Amino acid sequence: MSVQTLPRRRDTRPGGRNWPLLIATLIVSGGSAKTSSIIMLAVTLAQRGYKVRVFDCDHQRSASHIACQMDELPANQKTIYDLIHGASLEECSLPFRYRVSQPEPDPDNPEVMLPAEYEEIDNLQIVPGSRHLKNFDTESMQKGNELLTGWFRELCDEYDGDDDVWLIDLPASLSKLGVSMLIPFQEDDEILPPVLVTSKEETDLKATFEELAEMRQQQNARSRRRKSLPTIKHILMCGTPTPGRPDSEGDLTIDSMTRTYRNSGIQLHKVRWSSFIRQQHRRQAPVPAFGPSNAAPIEDYNKVATALGFVDLNL
Repeated sequence: MSVQTLPRRRDTRPGGRNWPLLIATLIVSGGSAKTSSIIMLAVTLAQRGYKVRVFDCDHQRSASHIACQMDELPANQKTIYDLIHGASLEECSLPFRYRVSQPEPDPDNPEVMLPAEYEEIDNLQIVPGSRHLKNFDTESMQKGNELLTGWFRELCDEYDGDDDVWLIDLPASLSKLGVSMLIPFQEDDEILPPVLVTSKEETDLKATFEELAEMRQQQNARSRRRKSLPTIKHILMCGTPTPGRPDSEGDLTIDSMTRTYRNSGIQLHKVRWSSFIRQQHRRQAPVPAFGPSNAAPIEDYNKVATALGFVDLNL
């Protein structure tokens, strides 16, 4: 696809709706590249001039850790769990930060530890995750909480801010929490599966398609007013081999996926294996904060952002 024919998403309120574009990473497979992809896309879009908010919907809170908003949360800070239970979006949102220095002894007083230092990323906020999210499915089944699964649709309907994109880091299953986040999705929104290039994850991707189709059928049978249309239009093939890191299993999986989706209308995107991606969690910083500009993740996720239609608004 040429640059001239790429979609151009300058309108981030498709159909005149009041809430932003929605992008969620989802594959029914643990240990995939969901959080890494959300972080890289969030930073890439923010750097391109879009106003972005990340929702950390995984009780493991990996996205919040990378954004320095897990263990470092201010006292009494509200999280996505509070958002689900009625707190406002602004109460539950924090700037996306990255760590620029570790805690270290004060050179003038070695018994005193100087705190870590952080920098904020412009245009980017995060709604921190919570370990209590693992209780969502049980709570939604309890008497009086039948409407809990509609919380995100209500948030979308009532939104009156100026965000351009909401990026959603979902857990590795279509639990009731995951379904609640996908209910407002329409045709212009994106389900973005990051698939590590192994046969297992290729199989898990097929299961993801099946679960999404079942979810759409069940939700749309319950509501005639507004259809739920979470669909997959792009697939990330993550950890693809490089000359310096050959991988025959990866090559076989890429060939198989290419044959499977060649005529489906779905675009496949290669995201090369990189040691920088593996360092994001330890450094508590996204790759653009410490990696060279030609680092594979920076180049590859820039290509993904362009393929998704997010032109650079700064140009």
